[in-house]
Amino acid sequence: MARAVRASRRVLPRWLRGRRWRDAQAWRLASGLVLFAFVLSHFLNHALGHWSVEVMEDVQAVRRGFWRSWPGTLLLCGAFGVHVGLAVWKVVRRRTWRMAPWEALQIALGLAIPFLAAAHVAVTRGLASFHSLDDTYTVVLRLLWPDLAFDQSLLLVIVWLHATIGLHHWMKTKLWYARWSPVFLVLAVLVPTVSITGWIEAARRLSLKTFSEPPMSDALYDAGGRLIGAAKGGVWTAFGLLVVAMLAARAFDWLRRGPAVTYPGGRTVRSAPGATLLETSRAAGVPHAAACGGRGRCTTCRVLVTEGSDRLPPPNATERAALDRIAAPPGVRLACQVRPTHAVSVRPLIPLREAEPAASRDAYRWGVERRITVMFADLRGFTSLAERLYPYDSVFLLNRYFEVMSEAIERRGGEVDKFLGDGIMALFGVMPSQGAGSRDALLAARDMFAALERLNAEFASTLMERLRMGIGLHMGPAVLGRVGGRRSASLTALGDSVNIASRLENLNKEFGSILVVSDAALRASGLTIPGAEIREVAIRGREEMLKVHVASDLGVLAEAPREAATA
Repeated sequence: MARAVRASRRVLPRWLRGRRWRDAQAWRLASGLVLFAFVLSHFLNHALGHWSVEVMEDVQAVRRGFWRSWPGTLLLCGAFGVHVGLAVWKVVRRRTWRMAPWEALQIALGLAIPFLAAAHVAVTRGLASFHSLDDTYTVVLRLLWPDLAFDQSLLLVIVWLHATIGLHHWMKTKLWYARWSPVFLVLAVLVPTVSITGWIEAARRLSLKTFSEPPMSDALYDAGGRLIGAAKGGVWTAFGLLVVAMLAARAFDWLRRGPAVTYPGGRTVRSAPGATLLETSRAAGVPHAAACGGRGRCTTCRVLVTEGSDRLPPPNATERAALDRIAAPPGVRLACQVRPTHAVSVRPLIPLREAEPAASRDAYRWGVERRITVMFADLRGFTSLAERLYPYDSVFLLNRYFEVMSEAIERRGGEVDKFLGDGIMALFGVMPSQGAGSRDALLAARDMFAALERLNAEFASTLMERLRMGIGLHMGPAVLGRVGGRRSASLTALGDSVNIASRLENLNKEFGSILVVSDAALRASGLTIPGAEIREVAIRGREEMLKVHVASDLGVLAEAPREAATA
């Protein structure tokens, strides 16, 4: 039963698990994705104008079959209402306008969209719904060209920019985004370009034709004018109410005092009532990191509450999910989510990256989450071997071992993380262009065993027994960052994937093998290990068993069948 529950949790979207469905930020994201799906399909339909108006009409009929059906209409209008309503509510609750430039740009673009889209929506959906206008591309393009061509193209650009800014700052916290970001950048430029040029090309071709009647009758023109006036009036009214609500919130803040927030060094500032800790920091000019713009999609704004944590409201669903993901200790909260009602003392845990000059920034200094392959290699029985050698010989042998193993690792694109006594920890896939690095790690392991044989031949006269080695490999998410003092900081990996790889290396002693590699790493590599034994092992801290491949010979690595390699 427990296994079935865990499986169902993996199938459900993350925002639907637990109580995330109650969270406003999750609904705002979900509604935004629905609106983006509508916008993307609409823009791609415009792009078909490069072929012909007839093709545009055919695809438009398919789109309308969904978006103008009752389910499609409810989905679209509901998403619009939820997205706009939550965005307005967030603007009203905002207690400072100090923010990153991209946040300000996205808000400004979002506020501009209703003013520019009111007339277009009134003529197309309004006349179609209330006056039975058949708003085909032929009719709409004749109305837009050429007088409204600039206005329509500007609306398209503003909508697209608003959407892509939001998508970028949502996806940039994902493990896979760094690898695919160049592709997304190309699409982000290509889609609006072909959309604008597509509808303009179609409109230009229509203008060369002769029509016996205008695109709309006089009665429809009059009805359209009334709908446009009503739509614009509604937008201005809503905007006026928004301004009044914001001014009322500020006036209410002036009439009462907010809680005091104390920062390291003893600086105390008075926050606005209802403000988040992040808003308080920004309003007071206190440097405070927030990579996602205060949306709870990362943990860069987290703080340690040193005093007053017991009087803070409990974490909401968004904050709880983020804190659980990093296994945050007690007292750590997200500054963008918590709104203190009593005096607190806090210490930001992540330095503000933006404060550094761009030329001197080092991504790994602040931590980057990436899917990599971790290798642990250990020299068997070296301690007892060293006791029988002269100190000089044991040090020389160990240094020679590290030298040849490092060469084998680096030749395959890996990086030696650290030397652990007579063991080595290495990372593969550190650079996004390398993927997860599983294939390189397996090839490096094969090269390392070949190098070990050459070492045994080189020291045959010195050693009383042959050198033996065990290797563990695992692929998974890890945090890459520079750890240590300012002068001695070195790149390392942190996370559960590191612990699993270390555990797999230790299993070689139990199995009498030379290599234990997780099934995830082997599948991602596209290779197979002929003769390897498949086992399921228990890993401390994991509820599920881990499937591994246990090898006693790594002389041959074969290409896996395509189905297995892509599974």
